[in-house]
Amino acid sequence: MMVDGFVDTKAELMELIDRDWSALNQFLKGLNLAQWLDVRNADGWAIKDHVAHLAAWEQSMIALLNSRPRHTGLQVSEELYLSEDVDAINEAIFVLHKDEPLDQVQAHFLATHQELMNLIRPMTDEDMWLPYAHFLPDEPGEGEGPPIIDKIYGNTTYHYREHLEWMQEQLNQA
Repeated sequence: MMVDGFVDTKAELMELIDRDWSALNQFLKGLNLAQWLDVRNADGWAIKDHVAHLAAWEQSMIALLNSRPRHTGLQVSEELYLSEDVDAINEAIFVLHKDEPLDQVQAHFLATHQELMNLIRPMTDEDMWLPYAHFLPDEPGEGEGPPIIDKIYGNTTYHYREHLEWMQEQLNQA
């Protein structure tokens, strides 16, 4: 059962990821080139930039599940990542990917999601409740950290819904 926006089981998580990934892709498939590239929010992000951002944070989860520091998946410095300044991290991700061609961003987005799902599918409910520190025991922080299911939820289904809403609003204001 979902509590405070999180889920308790792998089955619930997978159902939400599938649902929200499908909704996100349904929206993206309906966009024309100008909508992908020319409609920008107040921060200068095009729809393409939201998609590159989502892929970057999924890459951070791939790194985490492979016991690699998350900053390597995000392609930001360790110092920036450990600052926990999410706005600065997101700005660095934007700057890194803003000039990439749309087809490259789209292909990376799809491949990244598939790679992440290939890591999640064999996990058990017990695996999902392992603490963050199980995967990155040397990362600074207090205690064991949250269960990995919460991190996966926040960087997939929750993140898809959050950005889908922002992208829809962005197009509606254009």
